[in-house]
Amino acid sequence: MSSSPSSLRLNSRAGVTALLDDACQRQERHLLALEFSPLFPEDCPWASLADVPAERHKQTQPQLTRVSQALADYRASLTATAGELAAWLDASDQDVREVALRYAQLRLPGQQKLAWAERRLRTKIPGKTVEAQWARLNDARFWRRAIRVRLLREREHFYLRLNLVGRGRETYVSDQQLNTRARQLRQQTQWMQDTVLVPRYLEVGEGTEGPLTLAQVASSPITRFAKLYTFIKAMDKIAQAEGLDSAILTFTLEPEWHPNPSHGTNSWNGASPREGHRLMAQRWQSILRDLDRAGVGLSGLRVVEPHKDACAHWHLWLLYRPEVESRLLTTVMQYFPVKLRIRAPSAKGQIEHTDDRIYATCADFVAGTGRAPTHAKEGAQVELSRIDRSISSGASYAMKYLLKTVDAGDKLSQEVDLFGNVIETEPQQRRSEHQATAKRVDAYRSLWGINAGQLFGVAKCLSAWDELRRLTQPPAHAALRELWVLARGSDKPGRIPKNAGQRGNPRAFLEALGGLAACRQGKAKKPKVSIERLTVPATNGYGEAIRRAKGLSLVRREQVRVKKGGVANDTGEIFQRSGQRSVKTVLASVVTRLTEWVLSPKASSSFAMKAAQDRAYQRDAAQTPTELGRRARQHFWSTLWSAWEDPSSE
Repeated sequence: MSSSPSSLRLNSRAGVTALLDDACQRQERHLLALEFSPLFPEDCPWASLADVPAERHKQTQPQLTRVSQALADYRASLTATAGELAAWLDASDQDVREVALRYAQLRLPGQQKLAWAERRLRTKIPGKTVEAQWARLNDARFWRRAIRVRLLREREHFYLRLNLVGRGRETYVSDQQLNTRARQLRQQTQWMQDTVLVPRYLEVGEGTEGPLTLAQVASSPITRFAKLYTFIKAMDKIAQAEGLDSAILTFTLEPEWHPNPSHGTNSWNGASPREGHRLMAQRWQSILRDLDRAGVGLSGLRVVEPHKDACAHWHLWLLYRPEVESRLLTTVMQYFPVKLRIRAPSAKGQIEHTDDRIYATCADFVAGTGRAPTHAKEGAQVELSRIDRSISSGASYAMKYLLKTVDAGDKLSQEVDLFGNVIETEPQQRRSEHQATAKRVDAYRSLWGINAGQLFGVAKCLSAWDELRRLTQPPAHAALRELWVLARGSDKPGRIPKNAGQRGNPRAFLEALGGLAACRQGKAKKPKVSIERLTVPATNGYGEAIRRAKGLSLVRREQVRVKKGGVANDTGEIFQRSGQRSVKTVLASVVTRLTEWVLSPKASSSFAMKAAQDRAYQRDAAQTPTELGRRARQHFWSTLWSAWEDPSSE
């Protein structure tokens, strides 16, 4: 899939058209050299088909035809996956808006527009019904989002085919996409500053202090990652109390998934980084499934980090019982079979790794026939780095992998010792390099839709924590009230002021939700209590029935034995057998989102506030005794009239 033997001198900011022409010129020169001077390509007298003299055309017609056809195929292959949108890879935001409006206004009979749209976008149009799909196809906003995402990903895929992204070139993501992401963040920041939150219903006398902008209420990345670190430390404390081991598991995909590898021969299969990430997610889910069936629990943090050529690899901070490590690695190597390296705990700066072991296959690991690494940096598809807590905290070790590619502020970076011990003149340079890397990786994750980090083997605690801290009054149910007190750090009702220093107890919060999956021994038998979102029926903008989050529910899940019937395939005999079925019971619910909000431009916030007051007045007027009596009389006479018109209804 490489473009040509020689490296391209243009970068992604040159534009798709210029890059396409430049790549084809280089490929044309390369093809001519292979046809007319294969042993000494640099001695080929012609750099393009136009340079071939007319008197040589008849003599060299077969070779020129092959070169011409190969060049046409090569040019088409560079943008093949973009399909009918290939001509728009360099489109501006204004171009996308105009195309989206034209597509939304396009009128085609029957199912033709649906089929046409799926061919153009090369994906199924979302929607539970045909009417919902049609509503999207006639909405310019849907087209604008769909086209923009598709074009940006196809453009980046085009840059990957030209080997523009990789070590020594544009790392992680193209410069063009980096600029696009920076512009997107600037526009997002401006929009949040110019948009206010207004209650849908505003009572008289409320809102005198004025509405808040989205920028004032939105959570910052620094806050989010600080909260994540708090829970990781709580998980590590629980793990230490339970005697769990801690390690970092790293795995990457086979060579054919790397668009521009730093070492070895390029064998890229043409897949995008998003497809590679999805494949790893499928394998990881299979690993968790197999371990769960074997009664092995895991807890930890998953971090996705790209190689410099944009192929994703995963770091997993694992918590597990010491006796299950062998079963864990055996299961992992069933899905990632190309070489395992087990790293012994080492102090920072240690160069020699004599205690590390390399296993070429899963069979070698089972047999214990490993070997020492041939050199300190010998890699493997799977690496397990055991953590010695006397050398480094498991929580800080885990966060280092996440913060390597995330700018979460100097305070958190220093707490986990991200930059290490550097001399006085280096810290600013190290921070600048780290911030530049974080921006590029943020652009990469935004483009391909990849989450930076995610907890697993533990209750869904982060959202529940925020919802309960937002709740000003204690829930009625005792278990929910206990979680409310643990999240807020106090049993006093009322709003928690900003920077009040009122801290919750994340460790006790996690233990109240069942602790870590890694702590259990064997298959879970006791009922499991967890917390889920409380949802209510709603309708989205395309007329589809959806569920909208309104609060939290405390649920209990337990396995119950049930009788199942079946029919034997060979004899047709009906038989009965026992089986297990998961039963969910809602123990209690609490509404945490008491106010319904409406977004409004800041410039027209006064009109939005007045409209909210009018809606509140109309709502209250509809509940007066006079209005309720009028509705009752209307219902009575309507029912009576319907019965008179259709006596059979009685």
